[in-house]
Order: sequence, then C-alpha cells, then structure tokens
Amino acid sequence: MQARVRGLPSTCWLAAETHHVRWPQPLRLPTLRNSVSHKVIRMRLVIATVLTILVASPARAVQLDQETQTRVDAVFADYDRTTGPGCAVGIVQGGRLTFDRGYGMGSLDHAIALGSSSVFYLASVSKQFTAASVLIAAHEGHLSLDDDVRAHIPEMPAYGTVVTVRNLLHHTSGVRDYLSLMELAGIPFENILSDEDMLDLIARQKELNFAPGSEYLYSNSGYVLLAEIVKRTTGRSLREYADEKIFGPLGMKDTHFHDDRTHIVRDRVFSYDEREGGGWATNYLMNFDKVGDGGLYSTVEDLARWDSAFYGDALGIPNFAEQMYQRGVLTSGDTIDYARGLGVSARRGLQRVAHGGGMMAFRTMLARYPDQRTTVITLCNVGSANSGALSAAIEDIVLKGRFLENAPASPAGPPSESVEDEHPTAPQTVLQSLAGTYVSGELGSTWILEAGDAELILTHPSGATLTLTMDGEDVFSHSGLTLSFERRGDQAVAFVLQAGRVRNLRFERVR
Repeated sequence: MQARVRGLPSTCWLAAETHHVRWPQPLRLPTLRNSVSHKVIRMRLVIATVLTILVASPARAVQLDQETQTRVDAVFADYDRTTGPGCAVGIVQGGRLTFDRGYGMGSLDHAIALGSSSVFYLASVSKQFTAASVLIAAHEGHLSLDDDVRAHIPEMPAYGTVVTVRNLLHHTSGVRDYLSLMELAGIPFENILSDEDMLDLIARQKELNFAPGSEYLYSNSGYVLLAEIVKRTTGRSLREYADEKIFGPLGMKDTHFHDDRTHIVRDRVFSYDEREGGGWATNYLMNFDKVGDGGLYSTVEDLARWDSAFYGDALGIPNFAEQMYQRGVLTSGDTIDYARGLGVSARRGLQRVAHGGGMMAFRTMLARYPDQRTTVITLCNVGSANSGALSAAIEDIVLKGRFLENAPASPAGPPSESVEDEHPTAPQTVLQSLAGTYVSGELGSTWILEAGDAELILTHPSGATLTLTMDGEDVFSHSGLTLSFERRGDQAVAFVLQAGRVRNLRFERVR
C-alpha cells in the first residue's frame, strides 16, 4: 500500500471446510445372480475410487535431484525451525509437483509445522481467481467485459464517464482503493466490516483518481467490485461460483473464498511478526472477510492443481490462458504489464506471469514461466519474509541454464544511500493559519491539525499522531501523505489530500 498511517495495520496489493458424505442408509451391493458378479461390482467400485483419488491429487514426478533440493533448502535455511513461522514451497514442472516442503511453523499456539497441505491466506494472489471467475461468467453470458459497472452496481456514482468491468480487471478504473480509504478513515481492520459498509465507502467517493483507461493504478476496490458483480449477475456468491466453476473441477478441495468469518478452516495457518525484544506476535485479522481482492485460502498442493488450468481445457473456457494473460491497454494505446489478476512481463529473457500478496503478516507469491512449464509457489506466514525475492531465488535455481539473457539474477550491489530531502521552515503564523478541524464527508472522518514548533501535528481518527513537514507554500507532507491547503483570506478553509492509491480527497475546515 502506498499510503500508510503509522500505527495502523499494514495492507498491500493484498482451508476449506471438510464435508462429510452422509448416506441416508447403509450402502449395500445389489444382488445380481444372472449378470455381473459381486467381484466385478467391487472391482468397479475400487477403480472408481482410485480414479477419484488421482483426480483430486496433484500429479507427481520424480523429485528434484538432491543437489537442486539442497540449493532450495539453503534459500529457506533461516526459516527451517520449530521456534518460529516460515514458508511452504512448491515447484511445478511439466504439470507435476516435483518439490514441496515446509520450513517453520504454521501454528505456534499448537506447535504445528508447515507443509504442502497447510492452508494459507493468499492475499492478492487471490485476484487471479476472481479474474478467472469473471471470464467464466462472461463466457456463460452473464456479463460482458465492456459493461458499465453501474449497469450491475447502480449505487456507484455517475462520474460523467463510464467505468467498465475491463477497467476493474486491469486496475485502469481510477476507483479509489478501499483499503487505503479504511486506513485514512481510521477504520480498524479488526472491526467487522459488512459488504454493504464496504460498498458504501467506495460509492461515497465523489470522483475518480483519473479518467478510466488513462492510467494504471493498483486498486483493491476494483476486485471487490468484481466479486459483487459476479454475485449479482450469476445469482451466486464469488465463493459459490468459484467452487462450482474452478475449485471443484480442478480438485482444489482445500481452497475457498473466505466470506464467512465464522467458518472453521482445517489446517489453517496463522501469521506472525517479530516482537520487539524477541519472540513472536500473532498478526491475524479474524473478522476480515472481504473477498475478490483477497480472501482466498489455499495450499501448495491445490495451487499446483490450479497450474494445470493454464495448459489445457480443464475449465472448459477456450484459450483460457491467453485470456488470463491478456494485458490491459490504455486509451493512449500503451500496453501495461497487468493482465487479468496477473502481471505479465519478462525476466531474464523469459516470459514470467506472476502475482504477489501481502496482508496481515502473510507474504505470498505465485510465479509461472509458461514456455518452460515451470511454476514456483512461495507461501510465507512471517511479515519479514520477502516472498518475491525468495521466489526469484528458487526460479534462478530451477531454471538455471534456460534464461536467455546474461542479466544478473539479483542486484549487483547494495542500493545507494538515500538522501533526506530538505524541508523549508514553516513560520508560526503559517502553522496557526492552517491549524484546525477538517472533515471529509467521503471518508466520514475528522482530522485535527495543530501547530507545532515548525511543523503541523496531525491527530488521526485511529489515535495516531503524525508530524507534517512543509514542502512548499501551503503544502505539507508525511510519508506518502500530501496535504495542499486552500485559503480564504488569511485562513485555510480546506485541504486536498494525495495518498498513493487515493487522490484528490477533499477535507473541509469546520473550526
């Protein structure tokens, strides 16, 4: 997330219930005297059972050679422990899961180790499953990618320009990011936020960040709106629709969109941050159940099954992979790297399709090299893990000798030292003229500004206090937040906020 308020939960470009079959009565083999013997019937039942197990299990080949396994183990050596969280890793090659291993613990409360069947919150890796659901719904005639979003969600404002479903998929809609809005409004992520309240927060925004299609700017709002569109057009929730159209056909039995905070998840992994002074602190939002932008729970094994959908017709959608990999095009004609819930670009000369995620202390990455039929799955439950860098390290190991460029696998040296910007000193007269109480109707929140010695002190609705330094005449900022004040005479009457994925948010002074 590009705008954060210190002291608030960090958010970013953010297992299944076990179902028991209950027979109404004991299952009995029929008595057939003149046709098929009992042995034949039993044999058919055994064969059917074996086929079911094969469909539901990821195909496995000979494991990676020992040298390669040792090199992968070395990447995760710091996480290979029983005293802290870590990562679960999978490598899929040629449609087969050739490596799966857990490093560290999935639950410190119950001393449960991580493994390929551990159920992780995937954060923004979830977006590709939402995009796939939208494509399937379009294929079935429930919607069109060129539909006006207001045709399905009339509560959205008429911005004077059309925002399409396609805009939402590619993050070119200009719709403000709702997770950023929650932080700015001081809405705690551990609170219960209903779908209605979430939609109301998005719909209260009076303007877009930019004209639809003119820019790319990542917005989680686009994908929760897509989840709502799937629900309204198909008559089924995103969870139900994805279960029927994706997870069921692929045998992803431990995967679901978590839209019910009371749902018990077997083998659920919790996430952790390092506690200052040593030890671990749980970082888990039990009540956060928004889906579409995130909200998917899955395992290494199930994500290996998902990989098969990109190399065949498992979902019954013609050219499914090509549709998922289709990148967005701006009104200027420029093509962006973001496709449908996936980033498509080149790495060391090879096409790479990937998406990462981060929410709570989960850090996830799913990276695929389609031409090499190689996919790396990296799921971590520790906030300090860099899942992107860890994935890249594995990619370099398993694709050694196949990269087409001589580009270095990692930065050649340490980054250059940053130079701290100098800020002009704000006179007391200026600070006093800007101090006051400001309200945003779009956020539904109040910010209080007070004059400091040479800065403005912001008291945020969350209770956090921030020091705003002067950038220029009537412009103050702090770590991604920029406030530009408007005056009437000698006193400020309003300011306009720029905050990363939220632009041009207006606050009016009330006293």
